Amino acid sequence: MLEQRTTRRLQASWIVRLFVVLALLEAGSSHLYAAITDNGIHPPPTTGPYAYNTFSPGAAGFPALGGTYVDPVFGTTIRRLTDIGANRGEDDSYAHNWCNANGTYCFYTGRSKSPVSILNSTTGAVAYSGQPIGVATYEIFWHPTDPDKYFYWSGSSLRRRNLSAQTDTTMKTFPATLQTNGGSLNTVDRTGRYFTVRYGGTNKVWDSQTDTIYANAVTPLDSGGWVAITPDGNYLVTAAGGTGTPQKEHHSYAINHGTRTISTTPTQFWGLCGDHGVLVSASNGKNYLVTFNCHANAGVWRVDITLNQAGRTEAQQNADNLLLIPTRFGSTNDGHLTSVQVGPNANWIFYDSENFSNDPYNGGVLGWVAYNQEVMAANVLTGEIRRLAHHRSRGLTSSGVAYYAQPRISCSWDGSVVIWASNMNISSPTGYADIYVINNPLGASGGGDTTPPAAPVNLHIE
Repeated sequence: MLEQRTTRRLQASWIVRLFVVLALLEAGSSHLYAAITDNGIHPPPTTGPYAYNTFSPGAAGFPALGGTYVDPVFGTTIRRLTDIGANRGEDDSYAHNWCNANGTYCFYTGRSKSPVSILNSTTGAVAYSGQPIGVATYEIFWHPTDPDKYFYWSGSSLRRRNLSAQTDTTMKTFPATLQTNGGSLNTVDRTGRYFTVRYGGTNKVWDSQTDTIYANAVTPLDSGGWVAITPDGNYLVTAAGGTGTPQKEHHSYAINHGTRTISTTPTQFWGLCGDHGVLVSASNGKNYLVTFNCHANAGVWRVDITLNQAGRTEAQQNADNLLLIPTRFGSTNDGHLTSVQVGPNANWIFYDSENFSNDPYNGGVLGWVAYNQEVMAANVLTGEIRRLAHHRSRGLTSSGVAYYAQPRISCSWDGSVVIWASNMNISSPTGYADIYVINNPLGASGGGDTTPPAAPVNLHIE
């Protein structure tokens, strides 16, 4: 009898262990990201229900508003957030965080631009309509930690919108009318304390906690460039753009919170293109601009904003920085970028590759190259790339109405959602695009959730 009891206890112990192992395996599989991590050529399919030239709104199996499909190459679940039908879409989504602190809401403007709608990121339903925009659509921005709030500029005032209460608060009225920062990048740091605002033609830093405007100011490199604050609030960064001189320089200005000043001596840290770019304050304590090199060594680069590159050659600048994604498309800005700003995934950026001159897929794979027309993520410290989807936006151009068919990728502050625009191979009307989203694109803590499940309870052994 004792031997039988001992045997049963041993059997129970092993069964419990088996259940735990199975639970761990199940938990791991449910939290792993869906993506391809190699550097191979992965064109979309030419036949079947997801064929590149036929899978579009109106086709059998194409998701309705709020519905999903699984990318047939990368395995990622993609949700449709808008359904504009035969109308032309002109949404102003862009690199700065177009979705809120926890990824539950995203802005949507459409052709009207103003007012803005707030979309539920898991259903596509309009949660709030008729919300104020202020001075410019692309300058509205979410609160980095409070998912219920966003900011906008009205005249000379910085305003905060409370969605659930449907109220507005004037945070600060500045000495002159607020102007655009130029590039839809960070206007506020990731704590919600420090802001950069432009009035009188220069950018200032405002500490909202002490109501202090810091001494000194930053002048944009040219009228087509942008000025932004790093997520950690320690630097202002400016990039040239347009046709002005210089076209390719990027400068950083250190912010001293002790003396409440902005440095008057900038660091010229990159001179190899990169009007499009995104800022990252990484877990190693460094600040990077992720942007492009449009010269001999094309691709998406991680650039240290504290290294002085004035007068240095392309080879020297490349050697001091890191090539994250090698592109082969040959133009200056091959897509858009967005970055995770808060939480455990703050070392990650998202990128959509946009090949304006060559979308070679016409039923065969001839001419297709790695990373072409893709949505992907990259870790700025490890260099890991996760290829998430083909965005399937076709016939892209850099100007005019068709600009709005560019994906112009953007994510939430915490990286829990990433969105982009796509015309899904619909050429008429020109500029048509709907918004698509991947929920939890990186998985838990970057796809590596190792938290064990709870042990089985009420387990009975007969």
